[in-house]
Amino acid sequence: MASCHYHPDRPAIGVCMRCRRVICADCTTRVDGVNHCHACLAALGRRIPTRSSGGSRVLTVLLVGLAWLVLFGALWFARGRLAP
Repeated sequence: MASCHYHPDRPAIGVCMRCRRVICADCTTRVDGVNHCHACLAALGRRIPTRSSGGSRVLTVLLVGLAWLVLFGALWFARGRLAP
């Protein structure tokens, strides 16, 4: 029987799906049904979160604003010509 990577005196019950180390019950943490060791969980916690691009929001607001200006400009230009 295999022993835990972190606790050689304990029997292993699973494998970390990130680093593939054999780990015991005390070292196993299941996240969404997947085994992770404490070292991999710590590494996941230290990862720098990716920022969502604020540029896409700014571009969306500018495009919507431009569309409104074009619409109201066209209506203002045509207001006298479309009257019966």
